[in-house]
Amino acid sequence: MAVDAFAGKAAIITGASRGIGRAVAIMIAGRGAYVVLVGRDHAALAETQQAIAATGQASQIVTGELRDPQTAARACETALAAFGRVDVLANIAGAYPTALLCDTTDTLVSETIEANLVGTINMCRAVLPLMIVQGEGAVVNMSSTAARFPTPGLSVYAASKAGVEAFTRAVAAEYAPHVRVNAVSAGPTMTDAVAALMASDETGAVSAVTSALPLLRLGTPDEIAEAVLFLASPRSSFITGQILHANGGGLMA
Repeated sequence: MAVDAFAGKAAIITGASRGIGRAVAIMIAGRGAYVVLVGRDHAALAETQQAIAATGQASQIVTGELRDPQTAARACETALAAFGRVDVLANIAGAYPTALLCDTTDTLVSETIEANLVGTINMCRAVLPLMIVQGEGAVVNMSSTAARFPTPGLSVYAASKAGVEAFTRAVAAEYAPHVRVNAVSAGPTMTDAVAALMASDETGAVSAVTSALPLLRLGTPDEIAEAVLFLASPRSSFITGQILHANGGGLMA
């Protein structure tokens, strides 16, 4: 992908404080985009902003809970005030709890659905009207292999990500032809959260998924970010309503 593939474009990246979200934010800035970084941890977002500054690009920070529609509204307001437009929305933020269903709590269920599905819905509701006025835009949501690969300990997480995939297809149909909406279904990726799970792996969720991968390793945040940027870029201009699987071959059967 050309270094300046996103030159003059403005992107909103959720979950930009760490992991895949941080990788997406730094990578898209390095390819020319102005970036609004959205997340709950201001100090961690500031670290991402520092890394982006090294690329020579401008960025802004919006701190808040994505379950709150006002956070999405502030992200849009910030992008318009600083950059005058929103060309890309990458919904990367999410929660990855593991627990067998009968061991889950009401809080775990609600927080997982809110983080993974409601937050994605809130951001799309805020951003899509801006893209419609512009006449163009690209939305990339984050799904997971868990949405299609039954894994003990990930039932609630799987339900939330299956919802993201259904939502992605429906919104793509609603807002074509001007706005493209796709999702990346990530396989197990070596983020800090997954590394912590691997250290204990009480439910066997991580080891079960990893052992099924033909590539016999976890992905990296940068590898998933490359998939996100492809779907956000003009190189995927004839692709919408699709789920791109980046999972080490885990679903090839």
